[in-house]
Amino acid sequence: MLKKDVLEKIKDLKDEDDINELLKGTDVESTFKTEPTLDVFKTKLSSDKDFKSYMDSEKDTHANKSLETWKTNNLQTLINDEVLKATGKKKSPEQIKIEELEKKFDEKDREAQNLANQSKVKDLLTQTGFDPTKTLEFFNTRNIENIETSVGNFKSIVDELVNNVVKAAIADGNYTPPGENGAGELSADDIAKMMM
Repeated sequence: MLKKDVLEKIKDLKDEDDINELLKGTDVESTFKTEPTLDVFKTKLSSDKDFKSYMDSEKDTHANKSLETWKTNNLQTLINDEVLKATGKKKSPEQIKIEELEKKFDEKDREAQNLANQSKVKDLLTQTGFDPTKTLEFFNTRNIENIETSVGNFKSIVDELVNNVVKAAIADGNYTPPGENGAGELSADDIAKMMM
């Protein structure tokens, strides 16, 4: 558009008329009108300090508002949770119930394991010739790892004790075998035991 064309349009204008309306549809409007594309925005942000300052303040305002909202909604809950974890004094009803259930479960599990261990110890005692009802109490059925060795050691101790008592009785001359020199008589049961 030439200057004379602009002056021609302006001369008929009143003081209250809008210049934008006057320039609509002309090449002046299309020349100064630019679409705000991402590249135009980035260029404006990097080249215009006032625009950059304005955008930074808008970002700060939005970030501060978001932070305040988050603090209002979440911060006190997080603080309370951490204090409870650290002190362990106050727990939620759900946490207390979970701990009670875990204790009961662990106790039942230990009881079941102890019964299984007792059964194994009874079998070992029976195999070694001991009466499990009388000797089970001498063994720790909670720790089954070395129970075979413990039963073997117990058998060795009892056998050694019995052998020592028998040897001492024979050495003192207090032992008289049944049926010898008329000191005792052998019964049918004694003879049957000897034959086995």
